[in-house]
Amino acid sequence: MRSRPTLAWLTFLLSALLAACVSLQWQPIGSRRTQSIAGASLVGAEECGSCHDDVRGHEKIAGYHADCETCHGGGSLHAGSEEIADIRHPANSDCLACHSLERDTHLTWGSGEHSRAGLLCSDCHDPHEPTKRHLRETQSLHFADLDAASGLCVACHEGVAAKFDFPSHHPVQEGAMSCLDCHDPHEDRRVSFGGRNQLCAGCHQDYVGPWPYEHAPVAEDCGICHDPHGAVADDLLETIQPVVCISCHTINDLFHHDQFSSTNIPGNSSGTPITVREARTLLDRCTDCHGAIHGSYTDEYLRH
Repeated sequence: MRSRPTLAWLTFLLSALLAACVSLQWQPIGSRRTQSIAGASLVGAEECGSCHDDVRGHEKIAGYHADCETCHGGGSLHAGSEEIADIRHPANSDCLACHSLERDTHLTWGSGEHSRAGLLCSDCHDPHEPTKRHLRETQSLHFADLDAASGLCVACHEGVAAKFDFPSHHPVQEGAMSCLDCHDPHEDRRVSFGGRNQLCAGCHQDYVGPWPYEHAPVAEDCGICHDPHGAVADDLLETIQPVVCISCHTINDLFHHDQFSSTNIPGNSSGTPITVREARTLLDRCTDCHGAIHGSYTDEYLRH
């Protein structure tokens, strides 16, 4: 048990080195100038197609996205000059004009984290792509098995992506889970329904209770003890036991702290064992005794 913290730190340093292999893929898309072009008028999609015989390598895009000027605005000036300054980039309002009806996931987009950060729908979605959800293509040099949506997420959230390499992690990099299993990129988490543990309870029903004897942080927020993206310690714990426990629980009581053991101290010429005090709680895992750490039906001390 004494060597586990050292091993944990070595693992952490190794993971930090691996994090350097995670490539940042996101780049600003287009001009990002979404204001209407003064003096531009509609010319029709056929006029656009006379120059743009393919868009991002695709000869044909979905029919519901085929009216170019619905999103790009009037193309008369651009058709004459062929300058990017004479055509506008699609705004979020262009997307929401169609993608708001009967789509409750977009109701809080305007106040959500991605919207407040200034992201455009087109940063993640490409209406020219024929793929599902019209997601932009990304390639990670490190995570070959990521699903398409998670690949977009790690392109910006590289700090989170690094945790997918930690010894304990949800199987996102293996492709068995997606970031979308837990996160909705369109929502505002501040007004999401349910408590903070609702996402965890979707898979881990047996850990969230309710219990007659509750462990307060479990009832409040699983993230108090666990890092859902990845951790050096086992079981996605923020840090190893017993440190994660004694960050809240003191051990100044006689039972946990003042324990006696007989130890033959080096240099003791008599060879007679000398009784010394040890805070043996620091050398053990709390869950070795408190096995019902998430909650108990029978024991207020969460032992079983």
